[in-house]
Amino acid sequence: MDAKNVPPAPAGAPAGTPPTTAAAPVTAPAPDPRPRGEVLGYTMRGDKNQNPPGMSLLAILREDLRTHESLFSHGFFAMFVNRFGNWRMDLPRVVRKPFTWLYEFLYLWCLWMARIEAPYLVKLGRRVRIWHNGGCILGALYLGDDVQVRPNVTLGLAHHGAPLTTLPIIEDRVLLGVNVVVLGPVTIGHDSIIAANSVVTTDIPPYSIAGGTPARVIRKLEERELLTRVNVRETIINKAKQAA
Repeated sequence: MDAKNVPPAPAGAPAGTPPTTAAAPVTAPAPDPRPRGEVLGYTMRGDKNQNPPGMSLLAILREDLRTHESLFSHGFFAMFVNRFGNWRMDLPRVVRKPFTWLYEFLYLWCLWMARIEAPYLVKLGRRVRIWHNGGCILGALYLGDDVQVRPNVTLGLAHHGAPLTTLPIIEDRVLLGVNVVVLGPVTIGHDSIIAANSVVTTDIPPYSIAGGTPARVIRKLEERELLTRVNVRETIINKAKQAA
């Protein structure tokens, strides 16, 4: 190195101290400036149909019925109300009003009789199963495919006045145990299990078992423990065929 290019020694250092080179500052990547809903492709404006694409309302309801295994399941009724509320958004505004009144009636009926709140603003994936009935408030930004919801699950905002785009995101094949609470801009990674009576306020990575208050990751799921089906009857039949 040429002598004139050698950096000077630090000020106040004793003679003979080797010169130092200033390290380049490490900068974290800039966060995405868009709200979580826009990153997901869904802003909860309620102005369009958010049912699974490429399927008619009848096809979606048939799949929901197979998932819940009974026409009289409270979970199936809640799914029907959510799907119907989204389906009507494809209708012309002129003829949509009567269907909106019907949706509002069905929504209140579901809330009173099944005690399940799943408004059409909540985007639901395919084969979401709500087990049993009672106390479920599904105020999420999105519930992915094959999600299972046990009784008394609460998904919602961390505090009053927070924007709707800070609601939780539940990815595919997540099981939410009894009395689970998930609040705020939390993402629960796919193929995870949240133990009963847990309160989730931070992100949970995929393939995790989490529990506690506040919830923390207990361990990673092994491949044989991963959830693949929400239809119990089909699972039993398939296992019987494999054992035969």
